[in-house]
Amino acid sequence: MEIKVEESSVMMSGDVVGFECEALRTILANNKIETVVLANSRGGNAEAGYCVGTLIREHGISTSITGSCNSSCSRMWLGGVSRVLTNGNSRVGLHGNYGRGGALLPEAPSRLRSWIPRYAPAVDRSLMEQWIKLPTNSHMMYFYRDHAEVCDGRECVPIPASNARNAGLSTN
Repeated sequence: MEIKVEESSVMMSGDVVGFECEALRTILANNKIETVVLANSRGGNAEAGYCVGTLIREHGISTSITGSCNSSCSRMWLGGVSRVLTNGNSRVGLHGNYGRGGALLPEAPSRLRSWIPRYAPAVDRSLMEQWIKLPTNSHMMYFYRDHAEVCDGRECVPIPASNARNAGLSTN
């Protein structure tokens, strides 16, 4: 990811490749940060996503998404003590953790089932159970301010009466 400090915010954008947690730890040791802004990330390294999300929560920082924040980036966003989508086009994309071949890792649902509710206690458990078991990394559940959808890589289907707020993901 590209990471830069702008006043009391850290801007993080692009693919999650694995160095992000250590880079953010260094930034937090040297700056007063209130918000982490996540932008245009397809995700990537799952461990880095969990680590950054945990670090954000430990420091009491808020998070926001501009554009898209998918897969491991969603773990970063969920670490925020408050979480927002900056506009109607911003979205968070959630699914399980996958191996190099794109198949769901057997231990992924259990790990996500314990991790997500610690960071988003109001999460809709029924929806969570669906996204943590999506069969391949080409599947994703997207949540926006005013709607949600599940996509299989080619086609998206609306999730009736759901959005980031009522699914227990965003706080505002």
